[in-house]
Amino acid sequence: MTVQTLEHARAAHNRPAGLWDEWRLPEDESIKSFAIITTNANALLAPLHDRMPVVVPPDGWDDWLGENPMTERAVKTLLRPYPEKAMAFWAVDRRVGNVRNDSPDLFAPLNGAQK
Repeated sequence: MTVQTLEHARAAHNRPAGLWDEWRLPEDESIKSFAIITTNANALLAPLHDRMPVVVPPDGWDDWLGENPMTERAVKTLLRPYPEKAMAFWAVDRRVGNVRNDSPDLFAPLNGAQK
C-alpha cells in the first residue's frame, strides 16, 4: 500500500468541521469528546476512500462556530465535499507512519510526483 498525504491549496486555511462536548459522569468525572464530521469524497479522493473530512472554508468559519444564526439549509451547504481543484495529494515515504519520525521531509513527494 502506498502512503499518501493531502494538502489544500491554501493549507493555512484547512479547518475540518468538528463537534466537541464536555460532560460529567455521576462520579463527577469530566469527559471531553470530539468528532470530525465527514462527507462523501470528492473526485480527487474517491479512489482512496469513499469519505473525507468536511473542510469549512474561511468565509464559513463564523457561521460554523455559531457566530451567526444558520438555517438547516445553510448548515448543509457547509457540509459539502471540498472542491478537488483546491486540493492535492501525493505518495510519501512510509516513515510518515511511525510517530518516532519527526521531520519536514516526511511529506516530500516520492519521486517528485504530485497530483
